[in-house]
Amino acid sequence: MATATRHREISERLLDQADRELEGGDALQAAEKAWGAFAHCVNGIAKEAGWKTGSHRRLIENAERLIDLSTSVERRGRLLRLLSAVHVLHANFYEEWQTERLVGQGLADTRELVDALRRLAADG
Repeated sequence: MATATRHREISERLLDQADRELEGGDALQAAEKAWGAFAHCVNGIAKEAGWKTGSHRRLIENAERLIDLSTSVERRGRLLRLLSAVHVLHANFYEEWQTERLVGQGLADTRELVDALRRLAADG
């Protein structure tokens, strides 16, 4: 079982791999690596906080729990939209309907969300 620190390391590695996959023309793998980076980020934070993990539903609930730490209604709305965008990347892995351009935007959204979740957890 990965520790919170290991989850953070994996998240960073997967974000870097996602960029390389997209640059190499493999949008499908880039999308799934981005999803994995998000999932490891949230699971690491959740483990540090003592929250339950272990299911797709719990992952999304924990992400929303972090987003709710934001004191700005506008910021919470932005982060929820980013969460939806990242979730679409995961769905794309099974359907491969997104263009490279959309996956690229999804990667940017993933980075923004992961950074924001880490800041919220640190401030929380």
